[in-house]
Amino acid sequence: MDNILGLFEKLESQSLAVQPNRCVVVRNRNASCRRCAEACPTGAILVEGNDLAVAPERCVGCGTCATVCPTAALESKKPDDKELLRAAVAAMQANDGAAVIMDAAMQAAAEGKYDPAKVVVVKSLGRVDESLVAVLAAGGATSIALVAGPVEGSVADAGSSEGTTAEGNAEATEAAGIAETVGAAPDRAAQLVRDTAALLLETWGSDVSVKLTTKLPRFVRRTEPADFDTGRRGFFSSMRDEARAAAAITAEHVVREKLGVEEEEEPRFAKVTEDGTLPHFLPERRGRLLLALSNLREPEDIMIDTRLFGHVIIDGEKCTSCQMCATFCPTEAIHKFGDAATAAETGKPFGIDHYTGRCVQCHCCEDICPTGALTLSTDVFATDVTKRGRSERIPMKPRKRKVNDPKSIVNAMSDLLGVPNVYER
Repeated sequence: MDNILGLFEKLESQSLAVQPNRCVVVRNRNASCRRCAEACPTGAILVEGNDLAVAPERCVGCGTCATVCPTAALESKKPDDKELLRAAVAAMQANDGAAVIMDAAMQAAAEGKYDPAKVVVVKSLGRVDESLVAVLAAGGATSIALVAGPVEGSVADAGSSEGTTAEGNAEATEAAGIAETVGAAPDRAAQLVRDTAALLLETWGSDVSVKLTTKLPRFVRRTEPADFDTGRRGFFSSMRDEARAAAAITAEHVVREKLGVEEEEEPRFAKVTEDGTLPHFLPERRGRLLLALSNLREPEDIMIDTRLFGHVIIDGEKCTSCQMCATFCPTEAIHKFGDAATAAETGKPFGIDHYTGRCVQCHCCEDICPTGALTLSTDVFATDVTKRGRSERIPMKPRKRKVNDPKSIVNAMSDLLGVPNVYER
């Protein structure tokens, strides 16, 4: 039974890829990010202590968690970002530049009334992120419509049946509340993405409109009756693909069990690199976003406030020059320069370089600063986002004590106690 349950967990989790070593909470337990857990409509994601866990039996595959995760520790599958982008481009071309993306609820409501070649269907609009919108705009889109369908189990629907009792109405109302709660988080994420994407396109000189609506555009309507044979072929084709994926996982599971092969676990914690920092990476969707914005016009030289970018501000009086912000920054938006250990002796400058375009606003640097010297502002200059190279260099003061001094603990105790001489025995 345990083996079967483990197998089903693998099958259920195929809609979501998890990269724990990218999660800022796993990288540093003092990080406060809980966006995935806060956005998940079903409570499938848990962040406890230094661990990120996913309960696959609760996951509905809406993709909202992947959209709000700043570091791509969670990534949607079926479709993944590249597959969704290809489908959106194909639909956009079929509509002469108008991109239409609708959720599964609208698909069910409009079944047989729209041309599948002109619409991209996602389980939830919470699956759509700003990079997809920006790439479509840079690729020639004339307009982008995100279409949400009716939420099943609404209060109106639940209370419409005749002859219901007061108890039945209460149960229906409770069920409707649950349904609305499940639908609320993806809707909030879609609204935030729409607003952010619209601001970016306007700032970068694009006239492409981004609309969040509950009405399916007329130009995607069918001009001919639905071909049910084609629909059945598509259904059985998708089922065949699902069966192949399930069979592959099942076969791998059985082979490993029969041969007694244990799965190799990934390292729990990432190894520190030669420069004393944890490994860095830039989420692919951030790379696509920066490239798409660069392909638009030059941005206005104004300050913008979004969920995507951040600007580091350091109080020189509080800063101890520990450079922990650079050590734990996941995307290398904060990068060390110079040698802090020898700065006092050599007189050479050292500190951090900060690149706004790589900052994903995870707030890890702000959370782990031991003296509260660092503040991450969400207000950034648009010209710094796509600026090539490092956008700002922040020098630091040489540390009072040598970093690698064998007496560093004794010296630190002396500073803490305010006593000039502390002796060790």
